[in-house]
Amino acid sequence: MRHPEEGQLLRYLDGELPGRKARQMRKHLEACWHCRAELEELQSTVGDCVRYRKNVLGTCLPPPPDAWQDLSRGFDRIDASLDGESLAARLARAMFPPRPAVRWAATGAIAVAVVCTIAYQWREAPSVQAAALLKKAVAVADARPRPARRIRIRTASQQLTRVIGAGQPASDAPAIERLFRSANYNWDDPLSARAFETWRDQLPVKRDEVAAIEDPQSPDRNSYRIQTTTDSSELVSAILKLRMTDFEPLEGRFEFRNRDWVEMTELTDQPNEPASTVAGATGGMPRQPGMPPDRVEPSAEPSAEPMNPAGVAEELQVVAALHQVGADLGDPVEIARVSGQILVSGTGIPPQHQKQIHEALDSMPGVVVRFSEPGGVPSGPGAPPVEPETPALRDSAGSAPPPYQVRLEERLGGRPQFERFSSQLLDGSDAVMSRAYALRRLAQQFPPDVERQLSAEGRRELRDLGREHVAALARQSGEMDAALSRILAGLGGTAAPGEVRLESAAWQPASEELLSAARRVETVLAVLLGMAAPENPADHTPSQLLAALAQLKASQEHCQRLLSYDGR
Repeated sequence: MRHPEEGQLLRYLDGELPGRKARQMRKHLEACWHCRAELEELQSTVGDCVRYRKNVLGTCLPPPPDAWQDLSRGFDRIDASLDGESLAARLARAMFPPRPAVRWAATGAIAVAVVCTIAYQWREAPSVQAAALLKKAVAVADARPRPARRIRIRTASQQLTRVIGAGQPASDAPAIERLFRSANYNWDDPLSARAFETWRDQLPVKRDEVAAIEDPQSPDRNSYRIQTTTDSSELVSAILKLRMTDFEPLEGRFEFRNRDWVEMTELTDQPNEPASTVAGATGGMPRQPGMPPDRVEPSAEPSAEPMNPAGVAEELQVVAALHQVGADLGDPVEIARVSGQILVSGTGIPPQHQKQIHEALDSMPGVVVRFSEPGGVPSGPGAPPVEPETPALRDSAGSAPPPYQVRLEERLGGRPQFERFSSQLLDGSDAVMSRAYALRRLAQQFPPDVERQLSAEGRRELRDLGREHVAALARQSGEMDAALSRILAGLGGTAAPGEVRLESAAWQPASEELLSAARRVETVLAVLLGMAAPENPADHTPSQLLAALAQLKASQEHCQRLLSYDGR
């Protein structure tokens, strides 16, 4: 636990801290002489105040003008005067007592004055708090050196990482810079208390809100949230979060009159020099649901040529890092070497997964990350090849269930059991397809001639990635086979005799065979579950599915053998 602030010590002294925080404070005080001495000073100050109030202030106050009078006699007279009066008359007298007009006016004026005073205090209190917090944060920032630091900037259309200080240029995002310049907000160091205070002080009309945000899971993230809104600036709302312990700016959000918004977050525990830049609203390409896109060249390239161009080994490290966060299982993420750098682009990545990808890649030199919002699927002569889709779902409105579906429901014990069984099979099929696509993409990115450029350690790492995909596919397909074998046999399905022939001599072409086998299982499974019409109604679907599962098993075993061979 860090040294608590004076306000926290005072709350502990007054018994206002929650139980958990009070226990943390008590343990800290037992081990920290510095804070214990500060607590004793606070206790001494409070004791001095109590003694002053009792011995000095109390003796200096003038005596009361008159002694308290006994009110019981007055109440007796009121009760006697009301004897015989109806309840309605009493209520009318209490609610509308007869008073002169002057007294009514005086009473109303006093009430209005009290309400206005309270409203003014409520309005001014947040402004005073905001000004005091900002002034303290500026003083703390001025009292210590400011090393170069990195902030992540996000808008509705782009993201980028800026380095503040160290002589970095301020014109790395001209569109965002124009927004801040038009609002007279300091763009050189936008995520700072001084920039926020300078902008706020120049506003003729403003409205402030201050809140203390406490995080029980991470006390280091406890912060003050200052929000200033105005109608007299191009920047109509600004939010700054200051860490409670040292008043360091953590986050900021800025909303402009033209409805643009900018969010900033300080990147902590990262190298000062920018290793990865998130920029632009282009790059990447849309994909079909459930299918990773083929490798494409990006539409925009990094401008600067690095000193040490990235090679195949560095590209493999990026692939391994993305694999660690699961970004190679269905996410539309592209990896390409462009102008000596590694460009990672993507479209339609969820924000939480974007954050994980940044955390995995930001520490790698020579990596450029570019995300964009989903758009339309390209078409025309230059469009990327489109993978065959899963067979379309049948239109079941007003039609009878397929015969295999009826028989499956009978064998499984009813419609609910069939739906649960089919849902499990479809989930397993999706997992198998994700692994098959991931292995195929790995093979396309590192074909045999590229793989030979890797060192022995690099080849082992590449094949370890491939073996992991094949092993996961084998586990999932094995579960599907175990669940289906008895059911298919009960439906009259028989596996065709004979050995499956596989002729690929390298794991890269074998990955294509594995993907084709997985697609075949997916297609026939959809027919069996009544989700697609059979290609040939005369074919026996249970036997077809058994044969497809056998082909998939043989393909994955063949791939595993080829990946286990070193190939040098």
